[in-house]
Formats: sequence, structure tokens, C-alpha cells
Amino acid sequence: MRVALINEGGYPYRVATAGTWCHRLVAGLDEHDFHLVTIVDATLRRTYPVLTNNPSLTPVPVTGRPIAPEKGPARTQHRRAATHATVLMCRGMLDDSPHGAAMFRAGLRRLAALAADGTHPQAGVPLADVLLDAWRAAGGAARTPLVRINVAEAEAAARLLENATRALSAPPPDVELCHVVDGGLATLVALGARWRAGIPYLITEHDAYLHAPLVGRAGSRAGVRAVLLRFLRALTRLGYAEAAAVVAPSERMRRWALHHGAPRELVRVVPPGVDPQDHPRLGDPPDHPLIAWVGPPEELPMLRQAFRLLRERLPDARLVVLGSGPPVPLPDGMGWSGPVPTRTTVYAGACVVAISGADEAMPYPLIEAMFSGRATVCTEHGGLSAAVGIAAMVVPPADPDRLAGAWVRLLSDRQLRDELAATARRRARTLFSLGAMLDGFRGAYTEAAAAGAEPATGVAQPAVPAGPVPALEETIGHDMMSPRWRRVLAEFAR
Repeated sequence: MRVALINEGGYPYRVATAGTWCHRLVAGLDEHDFHLVTIVDATLRRTYPVLTNNPSLTPVPVTGRPIAPEKGPARTQHRRAATHATVLMCRGMLDDSPHGAAMFRAGLRRLAALAADGTHPQAGVPLADVLLDAWRAAGGAARTPLVRINVAEAEAAARLLENATRALSAPPPDVELCHVVDGGLATLVALGARWRAGIPYLITEHDAYLHAPLVGRAGSRAGVRAVLLRFLRALTRLGYAEAAAVVAPSERMRRWALHHGAPRELVRVVPPGVDPQDHPRLGDPPDHPLIAWVGPPEELPMLRQAFRLLRERLPDARLVVLGSGPPVPLPDGMGWSGPVPTRTTVYAGACVVAISGADEAMPYPLIEAMFSGRATVCTEHGGLSAAVGIAAMVVPPADPDRLAGAWVRLLSDRQLRDELAATARRRARTLFSLGAMLDGFRGAYTEAAAAGAEPATGVAQPAVPAGPVPALEETIGHDMMSPRWRRVLAEFAR
């Protein structure tokens, strides 16, 4: 089968958790040809090696000067049609009703049709004005008041949305199935391929859109962030509604999909997998009480506090933090590991491994600790606690007292450490083997391709709708249009 693996800015350019997952998938399913489609915001160099079943790589740029229609009547018609579609998109993403979802879908589908010739779908559209008008209208009718946005925030959000919708201009890949990784802008590419060429797609989201790259570009501007979250929420719901299958890597992400309207019968869980041969059981742990810690830098203050509490009860205890950190003072007995070839290199010298809040969607540090045969303490983040089950000691996040207490108990009880380590290794071999992951996606690909074999009705649409653009009142209702927006539309109608 020919499969397009669509992701945003990661594989095969940046080494990251999602990139490692993609590479294992492509390498393991060598009976399929994977055509990589990657949304990029800069010129990047490939870092992952080329595999024999990876015949093509298509970058989809979403920055730089957009391609606009040639001047003349075609540009005017494109601008009018794109403005109409953008109004539907903005109104729809701010309306939580089924009517709002239909408006959002109609707006994006029209933009996808306009982008079929490779032009930027929103070229010439006064998106900031459209967005600000829609936001003010929705704010007056919403049960929960929207965050107020000013003109500067609307313009900043408009620039980011204009870049995002360029993904709709990506040409449909010559494949039988698209596989969207992590949703977001990758979903736009898959939607365009489905609407224009009838290609079915499935989605695997490893984390919520709250942490999407698009949201990160908003910085600390609350108004811009609010706009982008509204757009991504509407896009996520639409992506689930149009997908042939939703393959979640964890129970946490399955619940996320169901919460956003994914049909229950289309959602399955296929956990991330690692090759057990790459992670054999480590030898017996050392006799000295050493803890290896993996977690985000922002949790270092809490970690230092927990370690001080530990040393009050076990003065000989030591702790090593994976990686190289900032030059900040650390308590006696606590230090950095520095560069290491693998995490298990550090795990081998430790009695206990502590995992805190890192990669909770795809918790490879935790999975590797489970395979290695080390007793583990992890924080109760959704992805971590669900992955480990009863095979580790789980403590609340940001609770140094409970964390120190768990360390004391494990370091003082060799039998408990051995029992947890054995249970964790059995659980890892059952749930997180690479073979189980690959078999899960083999089945999902076959079912999704068969279920989506029939093209959607009316996928073939002209790049610019023929004839006059329908009045907005016919779609969103005359009473929803402010006088300000009627003046803007009248200007484009001339």
C-alpha cells in the first residue's frame, strides 16, 4: 500500500520523540511505501536516514511570500470567494453548535478548492478584520464570554492563521491512504487530499493541541493564543469527523478524541512500541542508594526540595539528573549525568528511576526503565500513570513530600524494588513491544483504506467557484452580520 505519512516540522528533519516513533513505524512496516509529507517553516536538513520504502519526501512550506493568483478578474474573483470562505471559517470556529461546525467545514472546504492550483487560499483576504468582527459578534452571543482581543492581537493571529491555511494548497499525494501524525496543520493537508482526490486518512495524535507548535508561536499574548486554540479545536473536531480511523497511542488520547466528537467505533488504542532486543534486562542494581531522574527543567526546584527531604532520612542517598543542566547550585549528593549515549546507561548505575512529566504522550523514558528492570517512581501525569499501571510507585505531581516518601520506601526495601521491576518488565513486554505496535497499524491501515475507498460526494470542485458568490446572509444569517462587516464585503463586491 502507498501511504502518505503527514507530520508538522518533525520527521525526518528534527530528532524528537514523534520523529523516533515515525521512523520505527516506517522501518517496521516495510511492506508499505511511505511518502513523507512534512509541514516546514524553514529550510531544514534531513537527519533521519532514508529507508528503502521511503520513495519520496515533500516539504510543505507555510512561511515566506505566498503564491497569489495573477492580476485581473481572476484575482478579484479569488479574493471575493476566499473572503466569503474565511467568514465561514471564523464564524464557525467560534460557534460550538452543529451549525457552527458545518460553517467551519464549509469555509475550509471552499478554501481547499481555491487552493487546488497551488495558490494561497486566503490571498488578499482582510483576515484580521474578518476575525475581529466574528470575535466581537460571537462574544456578545456566547454563554461563556470570550477573551477580549484588540486590533494588534487580531492582526498577529491573522498572520499565523494565514500561514496555517497554506497547508491546504499542498497537492494531494499519489497514495491510497494518508496517516496524519499529531493533527494540527497536518490535518489540513489530509483534508485537502480527501476533498479534492477522495483519499481516506487516519489520525494518530500523541498530544493535545494545547501544546501544538501553532499555539507556541502566540507567545505570551493571551488574545492570540485564544484565537489559535479556537481554530485548532474546530479543526480537531472536523479532522475526527472526516477521518476513516483514529488510532490513539494511549487511553488518555483516546478519551481526548472521544471528548472532541470522534465516533467511538472508529477509535482504537495502539501503544508506542520499542524493540525488546534493544532494551535487555540490566544487571543487578548497585548497593549504594542512587536515584536516576528524568524530567523537565522547570521541575528542578521541586526536585531539589524532595531530595533534601530524602537526605534527612537517608544521608547516603544520591541523585543523578539525566542530561546537562544550567549552572545552578545543587544540594550535596545531587548532580548531572552529562552527555550519555542512552538513558539506560544512567539507569544501569541506579537503584531507582524517577520519571516526572516528560513525554507523557509517548513516555519512552518510562517504557525503557520498565524494560530495563529497574524499580520506578513516576508522577501522576495522564500518560505516565496510565502506561505504568501498578508496576511502579505513582505520586502526585509537584508534591515533594510524597516523592521523597516513595524514594525512601523503595531504597529501604530491596524486595519491593525487585517485585516492581519484574512486574514492570512483564507489562512492558506485553503492552509496549514494537511488534504489537506494528501489527496494530497493519490492521488499522487495511480497515481505514477499505472504509474510505468511496470518494466523498462532490470532491471535485473548481479552483474558483463559477458564477457570483452567494450572499453571506444565505449561510450565516442576516442578523449575524455587523454593519462594519457589510461595509467590508461591499468594498470587495465592487
